[in-house]
Amino acid sequence: MFLKKVTIKQEGKTYNYYKIVASYRDKDGKPKHRLIQNLGVLSETDAERMKLILKAQQDSELVLAKSSDIVVTKHWLFLPIILLHSLWETFQLHHFFRDSLLVEAMVLNRCIEPLSKIHVVEWMQSTVLPAVFGSPNLPDDYAVYRELDSINKQENALQTHLYTQLQRLDPTVGEGFFYDITSTYMEGSQCVIAKLGYSRDHRPDLEQIVIALMVTPQGSPFYWKVLEGNTQDITTLPSVVNDLKQRFGLKTCHLVFDRGMVSSDHLDLLETKGLTYLSAMDKDEMACHSLFQAFVPEPASKVDYEQILALHEFLPTDDNQFFYTREGRIGKRRFIFSFDVTRFFEDIATRERRITKTMTWIAEQNAKLAVAKKSRQKEAVEREVQKIISQRKLKSLMKVTVTPIEVKVPKKDGSIRIAHSFQLSAMIDKTGETKMRRLDGMTCFITNDVTIPQTEIIQRYREKNKIEEAFREMKSQLALRPIHLTRPERVKAHVTVCILAYLLVNTMEVMLKRTGNSISPIDVLKQVKSCQLNQVGIKGSSGYSLTVTEMTEEQIEWTKLFNCENLLKPKVLKQITKSLENTL
Repeated sequence: MFLKKVTIKQEGKTYNYYKIVASYRDKDGKPKHRLIQNLGVLSETDAERMKLILKAQQDSELVLAKSSDIVVTKHWLFLPIILLHSLWETFQLHHFFRDSLLVEAMVLNRCIEPLSKIHVVEWMQSTVLPAVFGSPNLPDDYAVYRELDSINKQENALQTHLYTQLQRLDPTVGEGFFYDITSTYMEGSQCVIAKLGYSRDHRPDLEQIVIALMVTPQGSPFYWKVLEGNTQDITTLPSVVNDLKQRFGLKTCHLVFDRGMVSSDHLDLLETKGLTYLSAMDKDEMACHSLFQAFVPEPASKVDYEQILALHEFLPTDDNQFFYTREGRIGKRRFIFSFDVTRFFEDIATRERRITKTMTWIAEQNAKLAVAKKSRQKEAVEREVQKIISQRKLKSLMKVTVTPIEVKVPKKDGSIRIAHSFQLSAMIDKTGETKMRRLDGMTCFITNDVTIPQTEIIQRYREKNKIEEAFREMKSQLALRPIHLTRPERVKAHVTVCILAYLLVNTMEVMLKRTGNSISPIDVLKQVKSCQLNQVGIKGSSGYSLTVTEMTEEQIEWTKLFNCENLLKPKVLKQITKSLENTL
């Protein structure tokens, strides 16, 4: 049955008459309509309502109800899961972690809403991930710890898998790798690899672990190691080099690493292995280098730096003459000395501020010491002075003399007693000042690659901040720290989970930048959070249906950008909702 409209014009007016008819075929097979009921003239609104009534009688899934009776009885996080799952599949991680729903859950949770491991299963149940994964059987809350043990056992194989995938997906893989280490602290746990050491988180009071990480020029991680908390930067490089040669089969590799890892032995090792490298010299090491002594025999000032640079054969490398370089070679190694004009002025201004601040502190201390009512110990005063000078990096520049004085302190009976105090006097060490001024604006880059132009060497070293961004992102947005686990295997697996989460987030960022979007991946995930899978029902009824929140135009664009349209096809959505229904 259906509603049929008959339009009649009478005396210049149009009338719409409606009737309910049913289709049938006569004895000759011709389609005809049988009148069921004449309804007469209806308004457009009444006609639409009648159409719905007739449709409801013929469609068992269609229910008529008041709008106030239609309610959302449950919902699941949908679109963020779809976006990240699409990237998970891009790296073939669904094949590597076959039948490991919890691994993906832990990684996606780090990206969206980092929680402690014990809450991951509960969080997973509030998402469509089990339905996407096609696994209606949910694990218990403590299964996540057993999964961490399994992840740790697969670490080497996982790194090889990621490297293979990146070779397929990332055109920059062959251009080199950035390598660095960081530390992250532990709280409330007794882990055997946690040690006190140099804290990059400024928490020397807490035990920590050290993480070595290697990324591609696009920032994609593929190699990492978790080490004891007192491991020094300079000791990690040899084992990394051996892994690159043996595990990844790299015959050629351009390795970019921080100046803290530079040593003659390490450079010899890299050259022996046939690898090229790029790094920079530490300031103290540069000041003692023979080439620096020859290239920069005297300091420059604000007014004569251009003449000094020209005198010592430094050439500008840009049109604005903000950067100057001079190169020297010793054996296979190139030493590129770079003078940055902007940093030159910043170094001078920073040093002057530190000196002024220290002189003010000395004047304040002298004022207090001059009226001391109790005797002071010279050793204690000298320790405090040295602490301030060291903190402000003026130890080689400023000399402070501590001179004893006597302070007359009146007593209650009118007599005078003597308190032994001191006065501080500071002077600038001219030799130390000259050495420090020679280093203003200077950097020395080291490489054994003879094919790279000077300007590209400087640019590549600056791009090393991609690995610093990785550490920063993992520690903040992905909640790498603090770590509350105790078993070393699980601590290492937690780091692996955070690195996989960063792989997905960084891939999102690369894709966003490629299309000119400045929004961050974390903000994208927040924007798509409102698109959920909803269970819609009617008050007082046990029936329900599952429907996805209508996506905004912006959310639709994100699904296109991150290539997850296949996961949103009606057939796939039907499979997801069917899988979810099995758990209800």
